[in-house]
Amino acid sequence: MALSDRLKRAAREVSEILRPRDAQFTDLLLAQAACAAQAGAALLAYLEAPSTALAQEIAACEERADEIQSDLQRALREALVTPLSGQDINYLGNAIDDLLDQFEDMVSEDEALEAAGIGLQPYDEPHYREVLAALGHAVSLLPSAVHEVLEQPKAAEQTIRAMRAAYGEGKRAHSLAFAALMRTREGQDLVRPESRLRWLRSLLRRVEKLANAFAGILANS
Repeated sequence: MALSDRLKRAAREVSEILRPRDAQFTDLLLAQAACAAQAGAALLAYLEAPSTALAQEIAACEERADEIQSDLQRALREALVTPLSGQDINYLGNAIDDLLDQFEDMVSEDEALEAAGIGLQPYDEPHYREVLAALGHAVSLLPSAVHEVLEQPKAAEQTIRAMRAAYGEGKRAHSLAFAALMRTREGQDLVRPESRLRWLRSLLRRVEKLANAFAGILANS
């Protein structure tokens, strides 16, 4: 067998050995993003009608995501090759994990306020609804963004723009919702709406962080 043929066969064999290791990062990050999308949808449903079942679903998603994050860290330590730089994979995994942590923390605080006898006052301000819609849209894009950044970089740019647009809309609506809340708070107990708006602003910042992470990965690839 000619040297060139042997080299080609060796390259194919190495490729076959490495491909499963390479693919596992895509699978793990996609699973993590799917957890975030599911938890995000459950959070929005919880904010519409709080229930123990929805709180438990969010907690289960966060727990599953923690397991995935552990698998991701272990895979990084053992990998010979990765589809992105190890630093990018680690940063992206941590950013998604942080978002899930905040979903659970927001619900935990809301439940604690309920347990302390602080009821959920009627609060249906239009801009607040816009914040929820923007956050929900941005989080629903996470699985597509992960897939495209890893597998279809050209398509990823449009998804990243959509995430950033959702963040911008959410930020604008949040400012208006907060101003409306401040105008109506005199003489009213609005602790839970204030708490929710504070958490929603933090979640929007996490969305911005993720969009920037995706953009940075594309720029480096």
